[in-house]
Amino acid sequence: MRSRAIAAAAVFSICLAGASHAADVSEQGAKELRNILTHSLSRDLARSGFVTVQPSGDQYEITYDLAKFFEKINSSAFSVTGFKPLSLFAQPVEQGRWHLKGDNSFDVSVRSPTSDSSYSVVSSSFEGIFDPAIEAMRSMDTKGSGIKFSTVGSGPKSGHKADFSIDSMSSSGTVTDGGGAGKVNLQSQGTLQRFSETVTAPDAPAFNLSADSVDVKLVATSLPVKELRALAHFFIQHIKAKQLSESGSAKFAELVRNALPGFGSLTETVTLNNMLVATDKGKVGVKTLNYGFKMDGLTKASNINFGLRAEHFTPDEGLIPPTYAAFVPETVDVQLGVPDVNFQGLVDVALKAVATGERPVSGDTLKRTVFPSGRAVLQFPKISATSGIYDVEVSGEMKGSLQAHSDYSLKATILARDFDKTVAAVQDAAKTDPELSKVSFGLLAVKGFAKTDPDGRLRWDVAVDENRTVTVNGQVLKGPKGP
Repeated sequence: MRSRAIAAAAVFSICLAGASHAADVSEQGAKELRNILTHSLSRDLARSGFVTVQPSGDQYEITYDLAKFFEKINSSAFSVTGFKPLSLFAQPVEQGRWHLKGDNSFDVSVRSPTSDSSYSVVSSSFEGIFDPAIEAMRSMDTKGSGIKFSTVGSGPKSGHKADFSIDSMSSSGTVTDGGGAGKVNLQSQGTLQRFSETVTAPDAPAFNLSADSVDVKLVATSLPVKELRALAHFFIQHIKAKQLSESGSAKFAELVRNALPGFGSLTETVTLNNMLVATDKGKVGVKTLNYGFKMDGLTKASNINFGLRAEHFTPDEGLIPPTYAAFVPETVDVQLGVPDVNFQGLVDVALKAVATGERPVSGDTLKRTVFPSGRAVLQFPKISATSGIYDVEVSGEMKGSLQAHSDYSLKATILARDFDKTVAAVQDAAKTDPELSKVSFGLLAVKGFAKTDPDGRLRWDVAVDENRTVTVNGQVLKGPKGP
């Protein structure tokens, strides 16, 4: 089922590969162009008539009747209905490239064993330059309005429902040569206006996430476009296969390995502006929420990095007890990293499972594959929180064995500014909540182990070794565990 969905998404762009050979706008050119657009499809899909081409002035009008496409891949377990024909105009331009332009709307329903979904777009537009030499868009601009998505769970997910809506969206992207022969770099950015998501489930309270706008940026380097295109061709040609033959599995593995590492680096940033989270208990606003993700290609030792920063929390009055209101952070910044992840080994395991038809791989096997050393490392270059009464930052890393009841080690540095102000605030809050007196006493005890940095911040260098020996600024607070 997943291969069918991927193939369906790829058809629209793949079908233009090689189209520069049909430069003359004529009936014969239209026939030749249609043959080029369908050459990568299976025979029954090519004959289904879901792609038609006709001259229209100095350009070709290409019509994709996706209803006919999905008639060929729908099954009792998976079906897509509601597609009306989509039009795309292709005009030959300089350097053998094509100027593409289209305006369409969507209202589609998708049924699967676990959900029934609908997707609609009141209007959308697309324009860009396609380069057959790299079989990819050199530039692309898209716009859309009235975007809605709804999904209702069925079977074990019965009662689960999610609704998304976006008033409007716009995006642009460029592809440039880089990273070696046959490789390109991709840059894209887009904005969603008035985003809203509502989720309900029988076993959890409903919640709504909304934002005035969402900004998204994506940069991918060293993409092997021809190898990735060959993979997409393979998916389309085997769209109806329930299981690959021995030769098909071997060919699939060859195509995947040819495409590795897939990219040189991938960086994504998402910014939500004036975000609001609402539940039946109340609402919490966040002026700005930034999310960042970066990783290397799928190699034997890839690095993954995450980042999350939130600024200016505004909970509803009464949602936070008055005693604790002053402790609501003004900013929270979390940066995490996982080094030396063996994604190439994970791909090898997946390819073996495809070739042999094995049952799902066990979690232990996956862990040993992803971290062949038997140990995982979590880096936290920065975890910080600030408010009017505290300013705390933590950095370091933790290492742990993948075995059950595993040992771990930790090295961390804790920095705190205006620590006396923090203690005073806790002591003041303890007048209302006596339990906070214990916290106040603990903070005073911790201060006794601190060092003072030149900038006035208190510092605690904390270390925990695999024997559970705990040291703070070189002083042993807890000895090693027993045998």
